[in-house]
Amino acid sequence: MKQTLRFILIVFLFTQTLITFAQQDQMYITYPFMPLNINPAYAGSREVISVSGIYRKRPLFNSLNFASTTQQYFNFDMPIAQDRMAIGFQAYNAEQVVGNGTSAILGNLGLYGDFAYRLTLPNDGKLAIGVQLGVTQVPVVFSTGGTGGGGTTAFNSSYGAGIYYNNDDAYFGVSLLNINASDYYNRPIFISGGYVFTIDDDFKIKTGAVLRKQSSNAGGKTVFDLNATGWINNKFGIGVWYQNTGSEISNQSILGSFQIQLKKFQIGYAYDFSGSGNTNTISNEGFHQIMLKYEIDSGNGKSGVFRYF
Repeated sequence: MKQTLRFILIVFLFTQTLITFAQQDQMYITYPFMPLNINPAYAGSREVISVSGIYRKRPLFNSLNFASTTQQYFNFDMPIAQDRMAIGFQAYNAEQVVGNGTSAILGNLGLYGDFAYRLTLPNDGKLAIGVQLGVTQVPVVFSTGGTGGGGTTAFNSSYGAGIYYNNDDAYFGVSLLNINASDYYNRPIFISGGYVFTIDDDFKIKTGAVLRKQSSNAGGKTVFDLNATGWINNKFGIGVWYQNTGSEISNQSILGSFQIQLKKFQIGYAYDFSGSGNTNTISNEGFHQIMLKYEIDSGNGKSGVFRYF
């Protein structure tokens, strides 16, 4: 009887959560460190072979009788054909606790390939048109009590497109992702832009904004994100991000980040302070995020050149 009641509770929480949890949305929340995740046209824009990974965990140390949430993200992109084109690959494995932290976990997987065609414009500008194709797992509910879970392991196809412009000081992009989604799955439109302000030779501030418009079948909500990162000698970056697009299941959050540039490596840490207003201790605890990026020359001699985006 207890197992039956637990399963009913899991199914109820799952169906309620699906109203706001949309296919592929888990990938979008990592864009502060992985811009490719909200625009396939970003592939190759750094003009090097770029490999990056993110590990997210909440809480950092498990609380007694509460489940922890762990998520892993991987990105790869590089220019090809003498920088006229680019390819990319994305993968993620994400969990998130549902309910009061002891009830259930949503599981979500995704694999995506990206292709971009790049045009050279005046004033060192580059314009790219990108497409994305992949598969996304329909969320699965796992019980946290060690008694198995319920749901489905089916994978849905997913494709998207975007455009992206950047020069040394600014960027602008528009993308429509998950175009073929149906039912309750989100087909978001992202509009992003930013500018680098030079305070002096040793200190610059990279600013940015992101607008996300949900599709009508996922609520039709429009939200804004704002961010600013101060870079000292192009070695140390300290950032603040106001995110309406997540930390988890569209909760608002303030994200603080710290980055260190070490020649071909970049190391980053971020913590988001959830603003959901939920009285649940686990839901209000933010995610710890660790990022590692490694970039090498793609044959164009541009390895080791610091880039703000």
